[in-house]
Amino acid sequence: MAEPSGLDAPITAVTVFRDGARVTRAGAADIEPGLGTILIPGLPDSADPASVRVSVRGGDAALLEVQVHHGYGTDPLRDEVVRLRSEAERCRDAVQALEDDDTAEQARLTFAGHLSAATAVALARAVGFGRAGQEDLTRMSDHLSASTGSALERRRDIGARKRAAQRELQAAEQRLADAERRAGPPEYTEVSATLEAPARTRAEVELSYHVAGASWRPLYDLGLNGERLTVGYLAEVTQRTGEDWPAVPLTLSTSRRGQHQMLPELRPWYVGRARPAPPQVRARSAAHPPVPEMAAMQAGRFEITAEPAAAGGAAPERLAAPLIAEVGESGAGLSYRVPRPLAVPADGDPHKTTIARLDLDAALDHLAVPVLAAEAYLRATVTNTSSLLLLPGPARIFHDGQFAGETSLETIAAGEEFELQLGVDDQIRVERKLHRRSTSKAVIGGTRTIDIGYETTVENHRTAAARVGVRDHIPVSADGDIKVRLREASPDPAEQTDLGELRWNLALAAGQSATIRYRFTIEHPPNVTVSGL
Repeated sequence: MAEPSGLDAPITAVTVFRDGARVTRAGAADIEPGLGTILIPGLPDSADPASVRVSVRGGDAALLEVQVHHGYGTDPLRDEVVRLRSEAERCRDAVQALEDDDTAEQARLTFAGHLSAATAVALARAVGFGRAGQEDLTRMSDHLSASTGSALERRRDIGARKRAAQRELQAAEQRLADAERRAGPPEYTEVSATLEAPARTRAEVELSYHVAGASWRPLYDLGLNGERLTVGYLAEVTQRTGEDWPAVPLTLSTSRRGQHQMLPELRPWYVGRARPAPPQVRARSAAHPPVPEMAAMQAGRFEITAEPAAAGGAAPERLAAPLIAEVGESGAGLSYRVPRPLAVPADGDPHKTTIARLDLDAALDHLAVPVLAAEAYLRATVTNTSSLLLLPGPARIFHDGQFAGETSLETIAAGEEFELQLGVDDQIRVERKLHRRSTSKAVIGGTRTIDIGYETTVENHRTAAARVGVRDHIPVSADGDIKVRLREASPDPAEQTDLGELRWNLALAAGQSATIRYRFTIEHPPNVTVSGL
């Protein structure tokens, strides 16, 4: 067999999953007659050996065996890293020396301050006793002023030089970090493929493998203009696989990890009579040892299980969840090929690209819950009429070109309807107030009645018609002796639930207002105090 020949196989395509990536490399090789080995070096350490696949196309070459090798080599950047580390230490020492000089000048200024105070007291006494004159005070003042000014000037010079030294230190540390990242660990991974050809031929060799440390997440820009929603479907790709991806075709897959090793299977759900807790056992003296059954209970050997024990008495181990595709219309999730090639270096930084831009119809309305907030919230009901699966992710909302806030989308399948909350619309004014509350006096053997009424006014100050859904409620009794009845409502609610929720749907023209009134009573025995009001 001939000596292995190296193959230059650059990255030609990448498929990014939610928790990993599949990298494809390709190259052309001249195959000699007989058995031969092709060596493909340069794979990252994160490559999964079990995922390596090699295919050969062209000629009559047959692929016989594929092997993955891990090894250790010399670091060609080691000398550069050592030099840059020494340079960073020198810059760090220079910064420390300047900090020491600044500390010394500060000590000099502190000493000069103490000396000035002591000298002032001594000269004042000398002048008082006639042993010194005004000229002595002037000379001493000039000397202290010059000394202080010189020290301050030296501190300013030290500060300027320290800032320059700190900038040099930061640059040196950055160069060192970049060199250490480029150097990486001395391990290497390579693939060898054994081929057999009856004659000399040229073949295309393709290699693919799975790597960890890569992922993507969806981002959305939602632009609402009138009743038209523009969805900017973006992707943020991040990877730390140990190899930079050049600008090659990039595919994003919606496949994700499942929660079970295999398809989940239900087990019997057992219920039974609740067993009373065992009585507390008092401590016994050594002369009265506990009976064997009680000793076993105290030792924790009596257990009650929710389902039959596994065979052999051992609980089954929970196996690690593998990568299982979520079933979609394509049978194993969806794949989005990015329109333009995208280069993604292995720096861990997010790199954004566009998946698609969708135009969807939106039905706008407002929702008000005045019992909680005197505000009307604008919302849009949208149907995903595209063939794309919208994955969970953050979204920025723009209303008529203006930033309106942020929200998040859940998983939205093709053809599914979803709602967008667009924030408070101050042009829809809502006011709720109590307009009736009275309590009747109970007669002997009778009941007491509490009569309560509310009034809600909704005003449309927009220049166009608006649909406003109003939600309110009446109490729900949790006691059979307390009766709650809705006595009147104007207009009649469109819906009343068993939990007391009342719903109205108002259609207001521009500048129009509407008033909702409703009244309910609470009847209870006079000896019962009603809580919750």
